[in-house]
Amino acid sequence: MAKPRNNLNAHNIKNLYIKKDKRSKTGFSCQYKDPRFNDPRFPDAIKQFHSLGSDVSAAKEEATELNAILYGQIANAKVNKILTTPSNSCTGIQLKEWIEQYLSYCKEKLKAGKMKPNTFKIKKNIAEAIQKEHGDLIFADINVSKIAELLKSYVKLDKNRMAQSVRSTYIDIYKIAIGNGIDNITVNVASMTINPDATVKRERLSLDDFEKVNDAYKYEPHRLSALLAVITGQRRTDLCLMRKSKGKDWDERYKAYRLNPNHFVTGDYTSFANLVKYAPYSFIEDNQLCVFQLKTGNLLRIPLSLKMDKLNLSVGDVIKQAQLFPFSPFVLHHTTARAVNKKGDPLHPDTVSRTFAKSLKNTGIEYILKPPTFHELRSLAQREYREQGINTKKLLGHKREEMTEIYDDLRGCDWGKVDAI
Repeated sequence: MAKPRNNLNAHNIKNLYIKKDKRSKTGFSCQYKDPRFNDPRFPDAIKQFHSLGSDVSAAKEEATELNAILYGQIANAKVNKILTTPSNSCTGIQLKEWIEQYLSYCKEKLKAGKMKPNTFKIKKNIAEAIQKEHGDLIFADINVSKIAELLKSYVKLDKNRMAQSVRSTYIDIYKIAIGNGIDNITVNVASMTINPDATVKRERLSLDDFEKVNDAYKYEPHRLSALLAVITGQRRTDLCLMRKSKGKDWDERYKAYRLNPNHFVTGDYTSFANLVKYAPYSFIEDNQLCVFQLKTGNLLRIPLSLKMDKLNLSVGDVIKQAQLFPFSPFVLHHTTARAVNKKGDPLHPDTVSRTFAKSLKNTGIEYILKPPTFHELRSLAQREYREQGINTKKLLGHKREEMTEIYDDLRGCDWGKVDAI
């Protein structure tokens, strides 16, 4: 049976909605729907419905007055747009208006677990850089030449990687706009630009250089973080989250991650403290390091007996060395209280990277290009283990062999070896 129509709204006053409400004094509740809501010409109209109280007669008068005022504003905006729009300009929204919608779209993907927090952070930063340059332009007036000039400005500053990222994000901005039917946007103009060349300018880390860095550390927990990275080939965040054993909370954490990989994200990004509190982690069980890779969700078991021959150390050896404070649940942990952490707290990924860079600098090693970062330890692990015949694609958790082979490029950091048949 159809639901009876609400006769309370048979008043012929636009945007006024009346309904029964037992909680009010009169038994009614009145709301006004702002006709400017979602109109890019009125960015201040951020609320769709406004309460007009419970007095029906007063609400009808207020709604009538509001209609006269607001529809007058809408009419004036239309007239002003006609008068101010140049004859050679396309109609439509400004790019900055669409970028706001684009970032809202990205944020929804982030909340749904369909976009990684770091990916969102990068897209947001680049979209804001684009907005700074082209935001005031009418979206449909932007052409290949304007975007190409923006890319060239980064290339001139030797920021070719940034230029590539700007182009990629610009293409995505157009792609989503076309998919949403934005007026006058039918061609992905950004995709017609030339993708700038970008050669890698960061050096690889050789095993000899690593051993010098290893000796230059001042704080033992940080030294062990680098050693564990080389021996396991895992990423810095996974190393810092690693625990000595599987807790009772692990299964629930993993279930929540599978349902939404970003469930622990608060706001636009996430903190390491939230990862420690909510994310699944790697742990030791049955003489194996059970690795959970946060970036991909991969699960991997590495035997503690896995040994890097040239260092004469196994995974188990390094984990044993890391048992500095027996009461800490974390494999890599602080041994002294500091300003922002207590004894036994896990190492922070950012601190791990900074102390590696500092130790590398302390060695006095000079590089022609940019010096290697902590992440290069993963590449070093791949090259050393592949030489031993280990399946490094599995060890690193790569989906495709091509991803693993990228790490084989020495970039001039060492001599390649040719084996005699």
